[in-house]
Amino acid sequence: MDIIRAKMNSDEQMCCDFCKVPVFDYHRHCPRCLYDLCLDCCRDIRRSQTNVVRGEYAESKGPVVETNKDSASDRARLEPSAASVNDKLFPQPIDANDIGIRSLFPTWRVNNDGSITCGPHEAGGCGSSKLVLRRIFKINWIGKLVKSSQEMVNGCKAHDLENGCSSCNDSRRLDSIGRHNFGLSKCSDSDGIDGNSVYSSVLENLKYEGIVHFRKHWINGEPVIIRNAFEPSLSSSWDPLSIWRGIQEIMDEKLDENAIVKAVDCSNQSEVHIKLNQFIKGYSDGHKGEDGKLMMLKLKDWPPVSVLEEFLLCQRPEFIVNFPLVDFIHSKWGFLNLAAKLPPDALQSEVGLKLLIAYGRQQQPGKSDSVTNLMVKMGDVVHMLMHRAEMRYLCPKSLQPERPERIANGMAVHVNAHAPVQNLNLDMGEQSPEHTVSKSWSPSVGSSAELLSSSHSEQPKTNGVERSQPGALWDVFRRQDVPMLNKYLASNWEELTNNSQVKHPIYDQAVYLREHHKRVLKDQYGIEPRTFEQHIGEAVFIPAGCPYQVKNLQSTVQLALDFLSPESLRESARMGQEIRCLPNHHNAKLKMLEVGKIALYAASSAVKEIQKITLDPKFNRDIRFEDQNLTRAVSENLARVTKQRKVSCG
Repeated sequence: MDIIRAKMNSDEQMCCDFCKVPVFDYHRHCPRCLYDLCLDCCRDIRRSQTNVVRGEYAESKGPVVETNKDSASDRARLEPSAASVNDKLFPQPIDANDIGIRSLFPTWRVNNDGSITCGPHEAGGCGSSKLVLRRIFKINWIGKLVKSSQEMVNGCKAHDLENGCSSCNDSRRLDSIGRHNFGLSKCSDSDGIDGNSVYSSVLENLKYEGIVHFRKHWINGEPVIIRNAFEPSLSSSWDPLSIWRGIQEIMDEKLDENAIVKAVDCSNQSEVHIKLNQFIKGYSDGHKGEDGKLMMLKLKDWPPVSVLEEFLLCQRPEFIVNFPLVDFIHSKWGFLNLAAKLPPDALQSEVGLKLLIAYGRQQQPGKSDSVTNLMVKMGDVVHMLMHRAEMRYLCPKSLQPERPERIANGMAVHVNAHAPVQNLNLDMGEQSPEHTVSKSWSPSVGSSAELLSSSHSEQPKTNGVERSQPGALWDVFRRQDVPMLNKYLASNWEELTNNSQVKHPIYDQAVYLREHHKRVLKDQYGIEPRTFEQHIGEAVFIPAGCPYQVKNLQSTVQLALDFLSPESLRESARMGQEIRCLPNHHNAKLKMLEVGKIALYAASSAVKEIQKITLDPKFNRDIRFEDQNLTRAVSENLARVTKQRKVSCG
């Protein structure tokens, strides 16, 4: 069929004029007013039709037969359904995520010939012309891609990673190289809350063993902690003032230190404006608002992405090279980051490196300030803690930070440093091989237990060296907990937000769950988060679709990287259908990933790479499939590129 191709530049993005979701290929177009409608909206309109025309698409059971408006004859046209494509790749309930267009615009319906008229004036259309099918990609490109993929995987043996990690499930140590244990947690395949453990590894061990063990946990949607990503002594170069000075050195024009920047007031999530030098000073000294109270601020969109990339390559290249799994997840070079396979000029808002600078303080239980309210992301993300600082303004004894907490399955427990407490060990250093170092915790002391805390100077130690104070406290829920979590939020929305109107609980980022909220979730709903502290040099990996929240125990600088792994593609596609139904102005929709487009370009890249490996004898000798870690070549190339950039910057 001769389907007209839309005229678009590679750096342009087409969005549906009704639901505002990005369109990556087939869509319907109005020749008169240029209105574009995605196939998911077409599906919703057809589903709402009470009298379905014979042979028309209904309930995703078959194709649509439509008269071709552009043709002189009444020949039939098959309409590829976005829903039918998604159902093959990512199975989901067929009636889920319907916007309900019929209830909003009762007159917008399917014509007798199977065509759809342009949207009414209230929906932004002309309401008169028939919509015609258009495409964005080259003709048959997707079909050829599917055929090439099927030919390549035909006869290959697929490795099943979905059963989790047997070495962790059986409480066995991963000591195949004769060293001490790798600091891994005991993990469980159980669907119950007893399986809420966290896989943790040291960066050097991860570099040696590769990502096989990591992926066995990651494919099940488990968060992962990578420790010792850099020496804690190097964190001094990451305080906001040093970052500001480093950016000044690489900029051609001098930046104004009195420039006004945007920040988020963590007490009410409102946006405020503040001078950059005032924010930097308040990072360690505290900043008071007009009411005389200390403000908990989080810097927004600073430094800009382009400036941050230049700063990292010119001023901190060693951190980029040693960033955990950077050769897999880097926004441009990561070969297991699907978003990195998009064309260089493609528009994507939620990928790339970000610097997150926020105030923080420790207070009495229940009175702490959240930095990130409960939220969920469509893609994967990793946060590495680069710097932390106590607010010097909080020097009075009554405002001294709380003593260190150890965490047990969502419950904060004060621990005496000299009292042996079973199953609450957070000291992740090397120990004797007969002990399994774990970052999982069980509430063996009871939900209401509270042990007397030691003095502030009595800190946990690792290998006889005093361990640093934690910078942030994380709560991460499992993907399968989302339905019950949404149910709890909807039932208690007024109490949590002082707003009786329930909107979109898990996407609104309007709630921070305190300890008593988490106890209710555990006792009445049977779910609880994985709760853990983050220290300097620790990278926290959060899979797509896992709700999480963060509170700062001190002021912190986090280096964050958004990416999309193959293991998270299915969940990201499912979330895309949910986000499509949100209001058009919703923040989650504005940051939506083009999952379909990403998947296609990633598949195309994979086909080309496999062809190069299998057909090029010289390349095949250099890269051996039996190697546990195939990243060495990419790492060396990344280091070489970074070194060249550093020389040019100098």
